Amino acid sequence: MATNAAELTDEQNRALTEQGFVAVSSFVSGDELDAIRTIFDRLFEEKIGQNEGRQFDLAGGRSEGSLKLPQILEPSDYAPELRDLDVIARASAITQAYFDSEATPVMGEHMIFKPAHVGNVTPWHQDQAYHDPAMDERSINFWIALDDTDVDNGCMQYVPGSHGNDVLPHHPIGHDPSVHGLEVDEPDKLTHTTVACPLQAGGCVMHLPKTLHYAGPNRTARQRRAYILIMQAPPVKRAVPVDNYWMRRDGR
Repeated sequence: MATNAAELTDEQNRALTEQGFVAVSSFVSGDELDAIRTIFDRLFEEKIGQNEGRQFDLAGGRSEGSLKLPQILEPSDYAPELRDLDVIARASAITQAYFDSEATPVMGEHMIFKPAHVGNVTPWHQDQAYHDPAMDERSINFWIALDDTDVDNGCMQYVPGSHGNDVLPHHPIGHDPSVHGLEVDEPDKLTHTTVACPLQAGGCVMHLPKTLHYAGPNRTARQRRAYILIMQAPPVKRAVPVDNYWMRRDGR
């Protein structure tokens, strides 16, 4: 386990604060990595959560009847053993220390699968766009690679310093109101400078709620599996709520 400390190193802390993201080359141990992969594969193969609306296509696309960007929300509800992994405690401690919070962070989680050749793009967006418009989230998103990831199979990419923006206008992917995923309006105007974060399996990239991020399609014969933890310290009330019209059913 390369990252055992409750706090990030000074350099990692500075990168997260100044750039809005930081990559850690080794975050999950071999045994834990194997355990997460086994659970991941079982949940997707057995289509766990589809009947409850917990497993669905994030981008609304299908290929010969199969989901092109399948996602499972709160997988530990179906595999409680995930909650006992050391990586959960480490991510919680890092978040608590980073925000100097007395409260134990609240955990959210999801798993995203980009199958070989058909894994769809995850468009540019801010996580904050999904959240309570009256609150500013204080959270860290831990994107854990379960496979080696690079630009060709959809590694994470970021706009450095974009977390300094407020919440930007978003819309459902493809402007389809039935799609869960969001994408930022006019991304070409916002993404002139981007940084790709390839990782070896077990590596992790952390980002803040307003950091613009993206993952390309999977154009390779390799699968791309990711386990994402969202560790949330108590949020802060905004002086003026965000007008997140994109989350309202009528879009107005």
